[in-house]
Amino acid sequence: MSIAANFSGLWRNNSGAVRPGCDDLTPELVQLCSAKPPEDVSLYNIVYSVIDTETTGLRPDTGDEVISAACVRVVAARIQNDYFYTLVDPEREVPELATTITGITTERVRGQPVLEKVLPRLLQKMAGGLITGFNIQFDLVFLNNGLKRKCGAILKPAVVLDVLSLCRILKPRARTFGLGAMAREYQISVKDRHNALGDALITARLLLCLLPELEARGVRTLRDLRHFLRYHALY
Repeated sequence: MSIAANFSGLWRNNSGAVRPGCDDLTPELVQLCSAKPPEDVSLYNIVYSVIDTETTGLRPDTGDEVISAACVRVVAARIQNDYFYTLVDPEREVPELATTITGITTERVRGQPVLEKVLPRLLQKMAGGLITGFNIQFDLVFLNNGLKRKCGAILKPAVVLDVLSLCRILKPRARTFGLGAMAREYQISVKDRHNALGDALITARLLLCLLPELEARGVRTLRDLRHFLRYHALY
């Protein structure tokens, strides 16, 4: 997906309808998570909602599901301590490869809340912040699958920020652009990789390292950032 696409509402809900029985996941909450932040606010003053998920695999279209989810808030360029993290029951076996990567077994997630039960709490934590993550589209696709099942509604953020895309622009000569590699590039301690909360915290710290580099290039506001990403999508 192109960098420019990170700033478009990609996940459209054609009907706009919310199914009955969705009292704990109101349209207002979904709209709050889809709202566009003020464009002239400083990048240092934006509230960021950094999300990450771990999944049974890479193919939501063939039945892969979320097995853990996390959200870390960054307010006034400070990582907040009130993290959100939970294991999620995918209602299927966790493949051996996923267990090897994440350390999460079928036994650990069995009996945990399913994604549809997790979503209200996760969206409450995300609401009011610029939705951010490392390869963020991956996480949003999985979350939207759960939202469609629960309510027939989906997140359609006016703006999302992919930290991976920023890394590709700011470090074009890097040998690899994985989260661990980018963290080491900025001397960020790499702990709890492939853990949703661990990865969300690493991503939040990485984002804070990128802000001064953006400022040095004249990118100071969300409006500046939008133009910056559009320019690099074209060239």
